[in-house]
Amino acid sequence: MKNIYFLLFSLLISSNLIAQSGFITEESTMASFKMGSMQSSVYKYFSEDTYYSKMDFSFKGKGLARLMSRDVENGTIISFKDSTIIKINHKKNRFTKKLLSEFLEERKSESVNESENQEDSESDEENFTPVVSDTLEIINGFDSYKVTLNEENRTQSIWVTDKAQQSDIVISMQSKIDEFESNWVNLDIDLSELGMNENAIIVKAMFSDEDGSFEYNLKTYSPIDSMPDIFQILEEYKKVKKL
Repeated sequence: MKNIYFLLFSLLISSNLIAQSGFITEESTMASFKMGSMQSSVYKYFSEDTYYSKMDFSFKGKGLARLMSRDVENGTIISFKDSTIIKINHKKNRFTKKLLSEFLEERKSESVNESENQEDSESDEENFTPVVSDTLEIINGFDSYKVTLNEENRTQSIWVTDKAQQSDIVISMQSKIDEFESNWVNLDIDLSELGMNENAIIVKAMFSDEDGSFEYNLKTYSPIDSMPDIFQILEEYKKVKKL
């Protein structure tokens, strides 16, 4: 597929303006294309000095791509308090723990390739005409406006919150973790160019063309006073050098 949908979309998740000890989010994605279909759910918890994530991912391939079918349950813990990153395989009950500096050194060459691929991808995404609806809709529990991005032979729509916007704690943490935790989806939309609040939140996105379709939903968006148990490393998990 010329434009792979799960490389098109990334979301800056955020909290409201009320100060909280942490913030939890849940995102879901679905995609269907010639090679197969995929689904994922991602939970994230943000605090002032630590980031947690847990992702369940499933890919079902078609034809020869059936060999690529897989189910993944992974997690990440990034602590800026002790400068460490933990990668977790929940299916195998294993985890690795490294210094942030060590982790960056190991993926240095990989990051260079990712940057080059991102530049190529960005060069393909241009010349769209946005249409912002003046009708307020309730999408996933959020008051939102629909934005249609008109392009030839492609339908693209996103829903952006009316008043809710990103919090300082999440913006700050997101900027810190970008070099350590790469989203498997990546889309950079400057909402200010659409005449909207640049800190507004995207709560839904749908893309489709002759090659396939993609749908994203923000399902949970909630300040929270303590970290949920789903992010804990259980006692039976074994520490290893490489997952």
